[in-house]
Amino acid sequence: MSRAIKMYVDFHQHEPKKLGSFHSSLRIPARAVLCGPAKHVLYRSDKLNPTTGADEGWNDYIHKHDRGVNLYLGLNDLDGPERAVPAFIRDAKELAWLGNCLGLAFQDEDGYVREIKGTRPLPELYTTPNGRALLVIQNKRSLLALVWGGSLAVEPRGIVH
Repeated sequence: MSRAIKMYVDFHQHEPKKLGSFHSSLRIPARAVLCGPAKHVLYRSDKLNPTTGADEGWNDYIHKHDRGVNLYLGLNDLDGPERAVPAFIRDAKELAWLGNCLGLAFQDEDGYVREIKGTRPLPELYTTPNGRALLVIQNKRSLLALVWGGSLAVEPRGIVH
């Protein structure tokens, strides 16, 4: 079993219903623009309850990030300080699907919390096989945002800090 499939199974508490690939146009850049400290991610997932194993259907979740976790966008999206995208993200050959991304929030350089809301069709939220980064991808073609840093991790109970 690949590390990405294991991550999926651990997170969702069930085997994947299907496996797929990304469009050939999807690129993870070598550099990204730092928006600021990530405040939270909102997502919708069909994972089983990690405590009881019960199938509760699709649920909305919010994960608040701790210090050191940052939100990044592609270089064409805005002006700001550029940062190198870590090799474990850039070189990932596969990703684990977590659910649909409903939105993200970050703190800008003036201290204001800015929210980015998902619009239909909702982008999907993925993690790297090691669970140390989140990627927001639209239609399996376009990388919209990256989140990494601090003690961000994806575990069977969910996204943790």
